[in-house]
Amino acid sequence: MDLVILAAGKGTRLWPITNHYPKSMIRVLGKPLIEWIITPFYSKVEKIVIVVGVQKEKVIDYFSSSQFKEKIVFVEQKEQKGTGHALLQAESEVSGDFFVVNGDNFFDPIIFEKIFYQSRQGFFLAGKKVKDVSAFGAIVSENELLKKIVEKGSSGEGLINTNLAFLPKTFFNSLKKTGLSPRGEIELTDAFNSFASENTLKIMELADYWNDVGFYWNYLEVNSFACEKMLKNEIRGQVEEGVIVKGKVFIGEGTLVKAPCRIEGPAYIGKNSVIGPHAFIRKNSYIEDECHVGSSEVKDSIVMSYSNAAHFSYVGDSVVCEDVNFGAGAKTANLRFDGKTIIVKINGKEYDTGRKKLGPVIGANTKLGVDVCISCGKIVGSDVKIYPNVFVKENVLDNEVLRGEFV
Repeated sequence: MDLVILAAGKGTRLWPITNHYPKSMIRVLGKPLIEWIITPFYSKVEKIVIVVGVQKEKVIDYFSSSQFKEKIVFVEQKEQKGTGHALLQAESEVSGDFFVVNGDNFFDPIIFEKIFYQSRQGFFLAGKKVKDVSAFGAIVSENELLKKIVEKGSSGEGLINTNLAFLPKTFFNSLKKTGLSPRGEIELTDAFNSFASENTLKIMELADYWNDVGFYWNYLEVNSFACEKMLKNEIRGQVEEGVIVKGKVFIGEGTLVKAPCRIEGPAYIGKNSVIGPHAFIRKNSYIEDECHVGSSEVKDSIVMSYSNAAHFSYVGDSVVCEDVNFGAGAKTANLRFDGKTIIVKINGKEYDTGRKKLGPVIGANTKLGVDVCISCGKIVGSDVKIYPNVFVKENVLDNEVLRGEFV
């Protein structure tokens, strides 16, 4: 058996997180999403085929020097022509029956033993029950067998297609017969429908946690799940006397936590960071390597490497990319006064996140001046400079310089 991981997409809805690496390389508890997939499959398959595309070198460089390199091969999707087209690029490397999975999906690790058991029973497509199928492909089945997938046309509760499947090599014949979708792409969904019209494909319902990381709030959801369910309680760095640590907390090598300081787990702090004095790190905070959080508060947030919130800042329900600096008093807002769910605008389209608490996402290399405030649900691009006292209430494009009071 082989494993094919589709990791060629750009991830435009995850801008600006994906400015510097593809979405499959977004990190959870210190590892890329795609590594959380590779790890359980490594001992079960003969070959792992990774379909790369946008920013392919980031994936290739990382895994070419990893412990998994002996089984991994890379194939390139040179043009973005859909998920089915991406899978076709792997045909020559697949020798027989194979698993296929999206590289930007996150699974509760306990799922994989169930997947391997199901594969011994026959070919299958994995589905997940959700409250609203409208944003996904809805599965229509009969006697637990796939009849068809309706792509983003239904609504209400139902089972959706996760693109995780166990298939025979002959599935590539269905792919080759699949025509272009209205978007001009070869869709894996259409190939599943074609295959199911001539063959039996069992539906396996995933009862455990799964998330398709398409938006930055999905990334926060995955981070919360991983912190709560998967985090190791381990302190490798130095924690000064007078620091209060409660709950599960991981602290990496070379990190110094200065007193007085309070950490309420679950929380993850990477290597060579400085926390405190007077820092308050709250639940589901994920702080990577070489960061400095001084007399500031971080809660339910992702703070990537080399970022700093040294003086009187608040980072709540937010994603902060690499090398972001918070000037003294710079803050993120995460709650509307009217208590309504937070709307995020991406590429001109508004999305209801369903969340009442959601801060901004701030791109890499962005600098916030003293007393900057960024409103909830806003997107600030990479390499942005925001001068002191600015209140940001709209999205900000990459490389912009903001002055004034309200922008």
